[in-house]
Amino acid sequence: MDEISIDLPVTPGVDLLQRVPLFRTLGFAETMALSEICKIERKKDGSVLLQQDSLGQALYILKQGTATVRRRDPVSGVEKELAALAQGELFGEMSLVDDHLASADVVAKGDVELLVIPRKDFEKLVASNDKLAIKVYRCFCSALSERLRRANQKLAGAGA
Repeated sequence: MDEISIDLPVTPGVDLLQRVPLFRTLGFAETMALSEICKIERKKDGSVLLQQDSLGQALYILKQGTATVRRRDPVSGVEKELAALAQGELFGEMSLVDDHLASADVVAKGDVELLVIPRKDFEKLVASNDKLAIKVYRCFCSALSERLRRANQKLAGAGA
């Protein structure tokens, strides 16, 4: 496999986590606790970082590089590019809160370095820290609410 995982001490991505809107309300100690479960992965150009119709196992943050979000129509097999992800953006976050299959592929566009929060480690962390769990899940709700608003605005504009 073209993946290298490195277990780093306390700070593999504290600075990056603090800049990610999803975790913006976390205090420094909470961000440190979250960073302790993070791993770094490096992937080559063209690597599938998250596969459509697979059960996600982690939240990923692009530490370096970019990626493309693509979705294959299950009937026609036609693939459509949905979004481009830049450095600092995240994907796979829904795998931390539900057991649904990924709705799209995320593919590395050039070599990438990812900050990875594994689902099992995340679940253990929030189960052991109620205050952190409330803050993180509240951030998830806020982010999802914002996405839903944008999607509704897009749909309303398309129907006009």
